[in-house]
Amino acid sequence: MSLIEKELINILNKYSKDIYNNLIPIPIDSELSINENVESVSGVYWIETTMPINIMKESIEKIIEKPKRIRVNPPINTTIIKQNNNSFYVVYSGTEQNINSRLKAHLFNMGHKGTGKLGCIINTVPFNKYQWQIKFKQIDDITLRYAVESWWRLNIGWPSFCLR
Repeated sequence: MSLIEKELINILNKYSKDIYNNLIPIPIDSELSINENVESVSGVYWIETTMPINIMKESIEKIIEKPKRIRVNPPINTTIIKQNNNSFYVVYSGTEQNINSRLKAHLFNMGHKGTGKLGCIINTVPFNKYQWQIKFKQIDDITLRYAVESWWRLNIGWPSFCLR
């Protein structure tokens, strides 16, 4: 490995750890709570809930009217994120040019039917029986967004609903 590659890895590790350590959870229960807290900016985001994965998967399937795939086996050198008792856990993470609209697609099933998304409607039963929160970091550069997203999944864990 070249010196410049080592330096880039060190910089990415430092930058990504700093982001991860300074993320602030934002409770979400409505589209309004997204609009009040998330601008239409580019960046990386994380969706967390207290909803058990098996209930979430079954509930999403009723909304989208087809099987919802989840990642069962992690990619090499990482683990699938699991819920600890009834605590929050990350079910999805991603990068997007407009985080506001992307979160609405995931959490309120908005947007085109063919768009890849969670397919939840968190202000309806059974989703609203659980807590939901998001974390995000504005990052304008697309290459850097993907680097941070990849770093997080490989070093912290892979969310079950993230297939790629």
